[in-house]
Amino acid sequence: MRVYVKALKARITASEGGSVKHVIWGDWLDVEDHPDRPDKYIVNWKAWNAQSNSVGIEKYVIARSDCQTEALLEMIFLDVGQGDGCIVSVPDGNSQRTLIIDAGERTNMHRFLKWRFRYVDDGAQFHAAVLTHPDMDHYKGFQPIFDDARISFDTVYHNGLMERVAAVESDLLGARANGQCTEIFPARDVLDNFLSVPARRGDKLYPKLLWTALQAPARFGDIRMAAVGHGDAAPDGRTYLPGFAPAGADPPSIEILGPVPETTPAGAPALRTFGDNPNDGGFNPGKTKNGHSVILKLRYRDFSAVFGGDLNRPAEDYLLRHYGEIGVAAKLSDALPKAKLRLGADLLKCCHHGSSDVTDEFVEAVNPFAFVVSSGDEESHVHPKPELLGLLGKKGRGDRPLILCTEILRSTPESRSMTTQEQATLDKLIDAVDTAANATDRMKARKAVNDFWNARFRRLVNVYGAITLRTDGRTLLIAFRKEKVKGSPWQLYKYSFTGGAWVGGAA
Repeated sequence: MRVYVKALKARITASEGGSVKHVIWGDWLDVEDHPDRPDKYIVNWKAWNAQSNSVGIEKYVIARSDCQTEALLEMIFLDVGQGDGCIVSVPDGNSQRTLIIDAGERTNMHRFLKWRFRYVDDGAQFHAAVLTHPDMDHYKGFQPIFDDARISFDTVYHNGLMERVAAVESDLLGARANGQCTEIFPARDVLDNFLSVPARRGDKLYPKLLWTALQAPARFGDIRMAAVGHGDAAPDGRTYLPGFAPAGADPPSIEILGPVPETTPAGAPALRTFGDNPNDGGFNPGKTKNGHSVILKLRYRDFSAVFGGDLNRPAEDYLLRHYGEIGVAAKLSDALPKAKLRLGADLLKCCHHGSSDVTDEFVEAVNPFAFVVSSGDEESHVHPKPELLGLLGKKGRGDRPLILCTEILRSTPESRSMTTQEQATLDKLIDAVDTAANATDRMKARKAVNDFWNARFRRLVNVYGAITLRTDGRTLLIAFRKEKVKGSPWQLYKYSFTGGAWVGGAA
């Protein structure tokens, strides 16, 4: 039976005493009735056993009063290095539908999923993978996930643009005419027909990723474009991610705010080209694919969040004028009264990792009280830009808006060096592989090398850079792990929706 932690902070203790795990509001647990204590649950905690190379069950105990059956909305903004990666679990009765919105460039997301969803050893079915746009630091981390036969998705969403082998960079996104990209891939069959020609894929990584999904229909139910007009249409003209249009009492909803397609003179879908500056009529492949990121607005009761992809100045100018219903000659600030009604949210996943290539007006239109910046390690972009952090503080809601950055919250090194003794131990383990008498001994020796390495030199960013948000739509908890623990390992911020505003702070 699945339950969720009800207390802000709680501990589960090993049924035989000793071991303790710290959990927080909204953590899900697999429980069963305690045979001797009606006020307790037995927790079946799945854990990896390195010796047996398998998942085993550890038994813990938790008070029933610390549990609830209501699932919360959960968002985990993972430190994926340079890039974006977020896990969104939307309440669906006693369960949740989970979407992976981008996956960074490395294997962080794949490894985190295997830990977080401990049942992945038996197979994990996720609701959707959202590839916001064809930038490597957003999509490449999906490749090991798509290659993992234990993981499936009901739907894979993309922004409709497809990189391909091109003689010149200007042809990277295909045909263009009249300031528009005219090769758009709204449905699975259109994409399959295009990518079935190997020469178009070549050694490009983005086509390879989507071709992987196309070749496994049993694991990837549908592959389609997510954009305004390409989803579930509502009577008011808004577009929602399929299955997430508002319905019933207090429903979670996910609106698609971008890309906003245009049509060609022949009536076919197209996406506007973006240049280096707003309304300059130029074409920059990077600005165009970034500017047409899949932009989502998630709402649950009194809470809302906007996922900003890699928007840039030209794209924000375009979206603001669209939602503000103003022409290109008007001042951009004239868009704010109407644009705020569509773009306004309580939390903003900041555009482009804290780049300064943003408009003041876009941040003002969203006007959140909390920001999340996903930025990387050892990169040349200086993300987040100092001037961007200043802008967020200036344009954020309230006297002290909350600015959370995956890289800033994790000062722990991405990895650490070996000591002389550790190097000597590793050398001996490697020698044992080389001198193994048979295949069985060689396999055991290789496993010993892997266990040694994983135990000491795993990446630390997954633990200390992840930003977790939990809400029932009326109370909001934001949490991240402390690097040096005194008492609880969690730093918590708790907010309540009171008098039309979110009120709270450090808990």
